Amino acid sequence: MSDNFARPRARKGMTITWRGIVLIVMAVILIVFGVQNLNSVTISFLGFDVSVPVWLLVPGTFILGMVLGGVVKGTARKLRKPHPEVKG
Repeated sequence: MSDNFARPRARKGMTITWRGIVLIVMAVILIVFGVQNLNSVTISFLGFDVSVPVWLLVPGTFILGMVLGGVVKGTARKLRKPHPEVKG
């Protein structure tokens, strides 16, 4: 008798994981949001006025927040590392 039943079968093709499903749902939501929000808004910052489409502003703000969060997290890690004592 063979022990093939104990080994999982190799699946051919592509398998969809939960991460893939979440990414697909997020992409669909962003596409729908972009199609429904084609108007522009004016952003005023430090005396500059810029007109930006809403569909570009929201993902841009999200990406900027992710980058700034990563910078803060990296800086906090560096500050928490113990520094070697200098003997002198």
